[in-house]
Amino acid sequence: MQFTGKEDIEKPIDAVFDAVTDYEAFEKQVMRRGHEITRLDAQSSGGVGMSWKMRIPVRGTLRELTATVSRYDRPDHVALDLRIGGLDAVVNVELIALSPKRTRMSLEIELMPRSITSRVLVQSLRLKRASLTKTLRKRLGEFAEHLEARPSRTA
Repeated sequence: MQFTGKEDIEKPIDAVFDAVTDYEAFEKQVMRRGHEITRLDAQSSGGVGMSWKMRIPVRGTLRELTATVSRYDRPDHVALDLRIGGLDAVVNVELIALSPKRTRMSLEIELMPRSITSRVLVQSLRLKRASLTKTLRKRLGEFAEHLEARPSRTA
């Protein structure tokens, strides 16, 4: 099952890539929401192999989620492999420079169930697909607005 969304952002591709790969900010966001997060690798800079373990609530139960960067092609592509119980997911973020100061961000999330329980979960998500896609696109828009409001590093 796939969810997709795209958003045009009024920032150069390098600035958008830096925001998408600002892993420290995402770690802080997870902690602000009261969830546990632990960095599993010892890399000092971004790249393939970075990984985290998180404990997040899913349907009222705390579940362990692992996330690993599986692709890191600056400045146009980042992919994360996620595993939560019997469900695998791949999150692909692709960036395309539309002009020197405008970037299109495309997000694709593919869910792949590996157990009967996760198949039932994915089947129930299919019934909510329209509302989930709408929420995803809304969040992409909010991310774009937040990023556009940031001052440029060169300014």
